[in-house]
Amino acid sequence: MTHALLGSVVEKYYQQIDANDLDSVLMLFAADACYERADAVFADKAAIEIFFREQRLIRGIHKIEQILSLGRRVLAMGRFEGVGEKGDQRSVGFVDIWDFDDTDLVKKRRTFLATGHLVVQR
Repeated sequence: MTHALLGSVVEKYYQQIDANDLDSVLMLFAADACYERADAVFADKAAIEIFFREQRLIRGIHKIEQILSLGRRVLAMGRFEGVGEKGDQRSVGFVDIWDFDDTDLVKKRRTFLATGHLVVQR
């Protein structure tokens, strides 16, 4: 797959996760994929599936600002707007780094979440 098409795969992922289409989301990951999300690590596809199906309880939309394709790596920057499990409002900036293997499956994904400037100010 061309690099531009890998960027399209990532762009479509955000539509799928916002629609809670978890079957399509999980098809993107290799069996030995690793997902590092803030301070949590999901070490294989089974752990990633548990996270998406049982632990990720937020719902909302991803507002993508930019997607960059760099070889087999794709960077996505944007903001998540939605609600938590109890209906509380959530708004957080993020950067995702996606690394694809030679079969065009995700082998590693890293999510960095913006938690506010006070965390690094004092």
